[in-house]
Amino acid sequence: MRNGGSEPQLSRVMQAPQVGPGPLRDFQCALYEAYLAADSPTFEDLAADASRISDLDPAPGPEVIRACLGDAQLPAQQADAAAIAVILARRAAWNADDFALLIRSLWLKARLTVPLGQPLRLVTDPFALEVHRAIDHSAGQFPHGLPPLPAYVERPHDEQLRQYVTQALKGTSTMAVLIGPSSTGKTRACWEAVQELPDTWRLWHPIVPGRADAALTGLGGIGPHTVVWLNDTHHYLTTPGTGLGERVAAALRALLREPSQAPVLVLGTIWPEHWAQLVQEPGPQDGAEDSHAQARYLLAGTGVTVPAAFTADDLARLHGQAARDPRLLHAARHAEDGRITQYLAGAPALLERYRTAPPAARALIEAAMDARAAGHTVALPHALLEAAAESYLTDAEWDTLGEDWFEQALAYCAAPLRGARGPLTRIRPRRGASAPPQPHYRLADFLEEHGRATRQLVHAPTGFWDALVEHARRPDLTDLAQSAGERGLLAPALRLFTAAYEAGQADSLRAAGTLLHSAGHVDEAIAWYQRANDIGDTASLGLAVTLLYDTGRTDQALAWLTERARQGDPAAPGWLAQLQPGQ
Repeated sequence: MRNGGSEPQLSRVMQAPQVGPGPLRDFQCALYEAYLAADSPTFEDLAADASRISDLDPAPGPEVIRACLGDAQLPAQQADAAAIAVILARRAAWNADDFALLIRSLWLKARLTVPLGQPLRLVTDPFALEVHRAIDHSAGQFPHGLPPLPAYVERPHDEQLRQYVTQALKGTSTMAVLIGPSSTGKTRACWEAVQELPDTWRLWHPIVPGRADAALTGLGGIGPHTVVWLNDTHHYLTTPGTGLGERVAAALRALLREPSQAPVLVLGTIWPEHWAQLVQEPGPQDGAEDSHAQARYLLAGTGVTVPAAFTADDLARLHGQAARDPRLLHAARHAEDGRITQYLAGAPALLERYRTAPPAARALIEAAMDARAAGHTVALPHALLEAAAESYLTDAEWDTLGEDWFEQALAYCAAPLRGARGPLTRIRPRRGASAPPQPHYRLADFLEEHGRATRQLVHAPTGFWDALVEHARRPDLTDLAQSAGERGLLAPALRLFTAAYEAGQADSLRAAGTLLHSAGHVDEAIAWYQRANDIGDTASLGLAVTLLYDTGRTDQALAWLTERARQGDPAAPGWLAQLQPGQ
């Protein structure tokens, strides 16, 4: 079995190519020669060069440069290879255009012969593939020298998953998606499944520059006998407002039925609510958008349910393994309701820390829970949390806090427990990555799920919504506004829609009109649609006219359309013709 220890350290300098003869070696050798001629700069220096070259499109980030030069990986995009060539050539005082042209040619030859991914014999670090770390000797109850992962206890879903692996081994491309709540062992089950594949197979985990972008760009380069690792599959298939997720789903469908690329094994994991969102049929109402059609067809027949708890038979098998690993017996004795994997990952301790937290720390955790439930992205800004947490404290609690109350609350939440992350931990940028202007924090997955199940956003304090308006990540504002609107919180929703518009999201005004219309506020809806049309959102014109007409205000509609036509709105004359037939 292939199993690994600590995470590999990334090199800061390029090593001489080690691959055998062929197009990939030619590509690497050309870059290595330029790298030496450029006086062997660090990857951070090269990334800084890229950011300063205004005509470089795209400008590769440090992770792309490190993967290409330090890890000897072929960039997923030809443009990235050419950009790296330009940076090196300029440092080496070479002709940048000529060298970029050469690298483009070598990249194309390598892409046609080198499949994506790493040989499975090199895939030894489960944590790099997002397997959760479990409690370890730092808990003070276990001896040193235990393997990084606890001994594995097979359950019925493992046998189901093995059938997909067997199908791939027989030469047929297939896909399996493990469905279960947070920390139930989905990713670990996938890790164990690939241990049964021969070393001649490869594994590809698309994450750079973003999960969906990487998948869409690279799927055409997948060769036979490859595992495509899609942990948190919804990140690849749900990309609101962009359509990118549907294109990824279509590309995966094409991959699975392409004989020249077979066999491939696509492995994914997903929470039940995301699975339900992707496979749900559109509503019966006329005009309902089928926003996940490709994903629904892709996922049909791929689901493998992973229970949240161990059954009696599972626990019997666990006790059979306990002699090999004391962590299993410890979990069996302390886990509630058979939730072994959650305990091993520290979930019960997370809940305990939350429930027994001092007022300021509890307020901070609840603000983070509500922000995630409202639709904010995983990375929660420092300013948002500080402004929101204050509103969760009573006057008496607030008056007793010291000046450094927020720093103390952060420290309480960040402290690790039983080998797992604390409730709220700072996101540390990787070496060479650009740092955000303020710290960002991530809420523990189990607490996020717990908050969704137990808390009601309608009871969130007013200050919480004020903090979102002022400090939430700007691209999230429209989703946050929709979330408030779905809960009947019209005033916060409209403030968030306004903030989204001010942040450059023009369609937010139309979305506000639709929310008001659905809530029965027709006059306000018309006003927002008209406001959206005034700034060039042509789709809002028809919505406003339809509402005016349906409510018997044809004269008002005609007057408004006449003014819009006078101002040069190209859609207005057509609507005038419909409302004034024969004129």
